Amino acid sequence: MNTTAFTPRPLTADTFAERWQPRPDATEKVRGELRYPTDELNWPGLLHGRILRSALPHARLLGIDVERARTLPGVHAVVTAADIPAANNYGIVFRDQPVFCVDHVRYLGDALAAVAADTPEIAAHALSLIEVRYAELPVVNDPSAALADGAPALHPNGNLLDSSLIEHGDVEAAFSACAFVVEGRYRTPRQMHVFMETEGGVVVPDENGGLTFRVGCQSAHRDREQLASILGLPPDKVRVIGLATGGGFGGKDELTMQPAAGLLALRTGRPIRIHFDRRESTIAGIKRHPVEFFARTGCDAQGRILAHQLHAILDTGAYATLGPAVLTNLTDHAAAPLYRIPNIRVSGQLVHTNNGVAGAFRGFGGNQATFAVESQLDRLAHAAGLHPAELRRRNLRTPQDPGVEGQTQQQPCDPRLLLDAALQSPLWASASSTDDRRWVTGVGMAMGAQGNGLGNGLPDAGGARLTLTGDGRIELAFGFIEYGQGVIAAIRNLACDYLNCAPEDLDIRLGDSSGPDSGPTSASRSSIIAVEALRRLQPQWRALLTSLAPLATPGLQPGPGGLRDQSGELVISYPQLAGAGTPVTLNVHFDFPTGPDATPRGRYLQLLIATVAHVAVDRLTGRIRIERLHHITAGGKVIHPPSYRGQIEGAAIMGMGMTLLEDVPMQDGQYQLDNLDAYLIPTLADAPEQQVDVIEGILGGESYPVRGIGELGIEAISPAITAAIENAIGVRPERLPVEPTTLLAAMQEPHP
Repeated sequence: MNTTAFTPRPLTADTFAERWQPRPDATEKVRGELRYPTDELNWPGLLHGRILRSALPHARLLGIDVERARTLPGVHAVVTAADIPAANNYGIVFRDQPVFCVDHVRYLGDALAAVAADTPEIAAHALSLIEVRYAELPVVNDPSAALADGAPALHPNGNLLDSSLIEHGDVEAAFSACAFVVEGRYRTPRQMHVFMETEGGVVVPDENGGLTFRVGCQSAHRDREQLASILGLPPDKVRVIGLATGGGFGGKDELTMQPAAGLLALRTGRPIRIHFDRRESTIAGIKRHPVEFFARTGCDAQGRILAHQLHAILDTGAYATLGPAVLTNLTDHAAAPLYRIPNIRVSGQLVHTNNGVAGAFRGFGGNQATFAVESQLDRLAHAAGLHPAELRRRNLRTPQDPGVEGQTQQQPCDPRLLLDAALQSPLWASASSTDDRRWVTGVGMAMGAQGNGLGNGLPDAGGARLTLTGDGRIELAFGFIEYGQGVIAAIRNLACDYLNCAPEDLDIRLGDSSGPDSGPTSASRSSIIAVEALRRLQPQWRALLTSLAPLATPGLQPGPGGLRDQSGELVISYPQLAGAGTPVTLNVHFDFPTGPDATPRGRYLQLLIATVAHVAVDRLTGRIRIERLHHITAGGKVIHPPSYRGQIEGAAIMGMGMTLLEDVPMQDGQYQLDNLDAYLIPTLADAPEQQVDVIEGILGGESYPVRGIGELGIEAISPAITAAIENAIGVRPERLPVEPTTLLAAMQEPHP
C-alpha cells in the first residue's frame, strides 16, 4: 500500500499547483454575465405570476371567490384547484402536497390560487381581491403533542408520517454491565437555506402545446415527471431546464413555483414568470428539520462503549417531501457509524405539525445526529476520566467493519489517521492562550462520517451522453444542475483525464430533461456518477475515434485537439474526424454503486472528517467568536481543488450558522420572523481562518476513486464548536443555536 496516499496534506494552491485552475464559470459570474432564473425577464409577452397562500396555519376551506381578481384590468388569468387538468398533488416520496388546496389548509405556505398579470404590482393587487372563507381548526405546533391521544389529525393516517429503528444486541443488559452511563437531551433548530437566489423561473409555452420550464431546480427529470402528471401533458410535451442557480443545498429539490406557473402558461398561452420574494421563500420554502434527541450511552471501566440508545423526534411540518429519507439518514448517523458498539437501539419518529415544511438540507439529518452522538462521547469520556480522543481511539471501527445497517462499506482510509492528524493540529496550542481578561478561548474536536448516494435501497440510477458533433466538438451531457457547487469544473477535469482531451475541446451540457437522466443533484452523488459514466464511455470513445480515422494512420491515440501519434504530434483534429457529418452519440446508463450486499441498506461509499475548532467566548456578553477551523478530510481524489476547498469551508460556515445563530421559531403555526432582518446568518465578517487537509487515498483499490464532498464539511462542525466552548468555560451546550445568555448565566454559576 502506498502510505503517502494516506498522509494528510494541506489543500492550498502551492500543494495542489498542478490542479489549481479557475472554475470555468468564474469569469461569467464575476462579470455578472451568467444567466440565472432571476434574469428571465425578456420573453415576448411575458406575464408576472403570484401565488395566494393561506392566511391560517390550519383550517377547513369553506370557499374561494376569485371574480374580483379576474376582472381587474391587467389580469390575464386566475387559477385554482378547479383549473388543474389532472393530478392536484406532488411530492418526491409521497405525493401528498396539493398544488392548490381544495378543502383543507395545513400550514401558511399552502397555495390556494395563482394569478398572471401585466406587472408584479397588478398581480399582487389581484391576490388581495381574492376572498377566502375559512373555518379555523386547532393548530398542532409541537411534534410531541401531535403524537398524543386526541391530537387533531392533519392527514387521514394521523400525524406520525414515518418511524425508523436500528437495533442489535441487548441494550438493557449491556447498560447494567456499564461502569459509566451518561444521558443527554439535545436540540437542533429549524434552519433556512438562505440561498442568494430565491425560488423562481419562467415557463414558456410553444406552438405545439408544450411547455418549457427554465427554473432553479435540482432534478429536471423528476420535475418533468411530476409536472406532466399535474398538467395532464405527455412527458415529451414538458421540458425542464435547470439554469445555473444561486444556491440550492436541498431547498430546490422539491417543486416550488413550477406547477402554478405551468397552469398559468397553459391558460394564457404566454410566458409566465414567478419569483418568490424573501418573505414568500421563508413561509413556503423547505426548512431543515428541527430535532429533539434523548440519548443514553455507556462504557466499561476501560472505556469500551457497550451500549448506546437514542430516540429522535423530527418536526417534518405539514407534508412529506423528502422527510422519510432524512429520517433514515439521521437514524444511520445516530447509530454512531464511526464507532464499534455491540448493543444499540436507535429510533426516530417523523411527525406532522402545522409548522413550515421540512425536507432536504445539506447534511440530510446526518449533521444533527452527529451533534448528539459526538456530544455523548465527550460526556462519556469525562465520566470515565479519559481524554475524549482516547475514548474515540478505543472504540473506532476498522475499515473492515460493516456499517450500522450491516452493509459492506468502502472506507477511504482508517479513521485513526484522521484522529491522529486532528490531535496534531496547531490549533491545540492556542487553547486558553489569551491574556485577554474579557475573552476566554478553547479548542475542541469532533469526527464525522458521511456516505454518498441515496442509499437504503432507494432507486439511484445515473447516466450520461457523449457526442462528437458535426463541427467536431466533444459534447458531454449530464442531468446534473450547476447551482454553485462546482460540478462543471469537476466534470471538465474528469473528462480531460478520461477522454484525454483539452478543456477547449469540450462543451458541457447540464440540467436539461431532454438530455440524459443522471438522477437528482443531491446526496453528494454527482461526482461519482460523472466518474462512473466517463469510465464506461472511455473505451467506447476510443473505439469511435478509431473507426472514424483513415485506415492509413494506425496507432493514433486521443489527445488534446484530436488524434495524435506516438510523438504527441496532432495528426487528425476532431473537426476533421467529424467531417461535418451527422453527430455520433454514445450513451451510458447504470446504477449508483451500492456494494456487494444482496439487499443494500445504508451507504456503500463513505467519507470521513475530523474538525478542530478554536473559539473565543466573551465573559461579558456570552457571545461566541470562531477564531479558526481545521478540517482533516478523507474524500477521495481531489478533482478540482478550489471547488473541494470551497465546499468544505462553505459547508462549515453553514454549520456555524446552525450552531450559533440560525433558528426559525414558530408559535401556533405562525412564523416569528419572515425575513433576513431578524434571521441572522454568518457573513464574511464571521468567517474564520480555515485550513483544509486532505487524504486522497482510497482503501480497496481504485474502483471508485472519487467521493462527493458537498455535505462533508457540515458533518462535525457543531460538536467541534460546542466541545471548544466547553474547553473554554466548562459548560457544554446541548441546544442549538447556542444562546449567549445561557452561556453567560452558566459562567456566573459556581462549578465543581
